[in-house]
Amino acid sequence: MAEKPKPTYKSAPNSKESEMMVLGCMLTSINGLNIAADGLDEHDFYYKEHQPIFHALKTAYRNDKPADIHLISEELKRQNKLEEVGGIGYLTTLAQYAGTSAYVEEYVSLIKNKSILRKMISAAEKIEKEALSEPSDVHLSLDNAQALLFKITQSVNANQGTDLKDILSGVKSESKLPYLKELQEKQEKFRDKGLQETGITGEPTHFVDVDKMINGLNASHLIMLAARPGMGKTAFAINIAENVCFKNNTPVLIFSLEMSAEQLLHRIICSQAEVESDKIRTGSLSGIEYQRVVATVKKMQMHTMIIDDQPGLKVTDLRARARRVKEIHNIGLIVIDYLQLLSGSGSAQASDNRQNEISEISRMLKNLARELNVPVICASQLSRRVEERQGHRPMMSDLRESGSIEQDSDIIMFLLRREYYDPYDKPGHAEVIVAKNRHGQVGSIEMAYRKEFTQFANYTPVQAEAGSMNQAFSAFSPK
Repeated sequence: MAEKPKPTYKSAPNSKESEMMVLGCMLTSINGLNIAADGLDEHDFYYKEHQPIFHALKTAYRNDKPADIHLISEELKRQNKLEEVGGIGYLTTLAQYAGTSAYVEEYVSLIKNKSILRKMISAAEKIEKEALSEPSDVHLSLDNAQALLFKITQSVNANQGTDLKDILSGVKSESKLPYLKELQEKQEKFRDKGLQETGITGEPTHFVDVDKMINGLNASHLIMLAARPGMGKTAFAINIAENVCFKNNTPVLIFSLEMSAEQLLHRIICSQAEVESDKIRTGSLSGIEYQRVVATVKKMQMHTMIIDDQPGLKVTDLRARARRVKEIHNIGLIVIDYLQLLSGSGSAQASDNRQNEISEISRMLKNLARELNVPVICASQLSRRVEERQGHRPMMSDLRESGSIEQDSDIIMFLLRREYYDPYDKPGHAEVIVAKNRHGQVGSIEMAYRKEFTQFANYTPVQAEAGSMNQAFSAFSPK
């Protein structure tokens, strides 16, 4: 009788030799210590005895202290972990096991890759468990599954916070500089530029007064742009996207739920080329206007602007699409036109009424801004109460269907064009009202609006000089 083949059991992906090599390089080389401490975390090590050793080495690196076999063994002894890792004999073995420090990056990469594979397996097990439970909301489960995998892609461990000391010391800060050092550089930069320095830390919109008030478009901010229909909220949002994409050379993603991609492209070309829409539509262009369109198209082709014009999107689908585009193009801004055309996740609780659904959508958009670490501009409709009010000035309470928009948004801006109600009341002017600014001041900003190009522009008031006025009226002087 033939013997049954013995079952084979696969262990989680790991490489003990690589882990030993990296720890050995860290114990014997300053270069190895710097590279491995920057590129790895203790949870990237599969073998439990290696985790305390790496933690002690990274602590020494973070505190700018030397690290060798004796110092690390003393630190592990202080923590009562020396015997747990195999004693000073094992540390000596690691030091002898070390390879050439020139290849530390390769060993670090191997350990990181194995760690990612283990995280993928863990995420797959969670996804499988949820799928086997047959959840009532399949789309929400799909969104959760995508979020788990996206976090792995971004090398974010949801179970760990960030120690303030790591940010202040520069280990985990975006600039990789100690906080005080970065502050000194800002001071020196400001002294060099003086009053000419704008002081904007976010992505500039190139609308000067808007940038000054909201400090540009900052990462992870949800910015709500609300107005009544016809005020130009789509035009203003797209103008910001144009400036960020074409002037800052930052990839932009636009979700256009109301207009098709071609219609939106037509608007953008009109605005950028400063040619009237009807002339492009009918082809009645002069030679100069045609050349401006050609130059605009060539310039636009050098930048990345993604337009997703799928109508009736669920917020969960929008989040999934945004994650994919972020991975491929590393977008720096998301524009959504507009909130009321989005659907909720479809969960029973959110579907009870539209107010709950809008609350869920605004909360998910704020989470998306934080998850992708990009600013999100979302256009929104205002209720009809604005029409009934004298002066038609919008207020926070006019946000349609949900007060949670006010809670979730970092910045809320209203758009008012008085000429919409009265053609003789400030024609060509618009007002941007910053009603909420979580990180700065609020107030009103005057803008110019060029209706023929669907284009907003910086407003510069015309101020007559006193001398010219006196000269103009000198003929009427009693003298």
